[in-house]
Amino acid sequence: MHEVFRHWDTATVGLLNNLLQDAGVPTILQNWDGCNITEIPIPAIYPTICVAKEEDSKRAKEIITAFQKHSTPSAGEWTCPSCDERVEQNFSECWNCSRTREIFH
Repeated sequence: MHEVFRHWDTATVGLLNNLLQDAGVPTILQNWDGCNITEIPIPAIYPTICVAKEEDSKRAKEIITAFQKHSTPSAGEWTCPSCDERVEQNFSECWNCSRTREIFH
């Protein structure tokens, strides 16, 4: 097994796990049973996403990186790839040309 993502927040791990599975990357969750909640954060027992095959590891990390890059607010705006219009972060569609915001390339 090859670890591709580890985080203290089970919601984040679950979201990324679903994105990977939707993209056709088979995943295995570890430390998912809820016993990772402690007073002192212990990264070794954070929920973890793994892939069985090493060749899936690169693709999984690319998907995770793309998601993180596009989900991080950048001054509260994103640029439409069709018309270069600046659109507020909370909108998923360009107000100028109606193109849907792309999260993955």
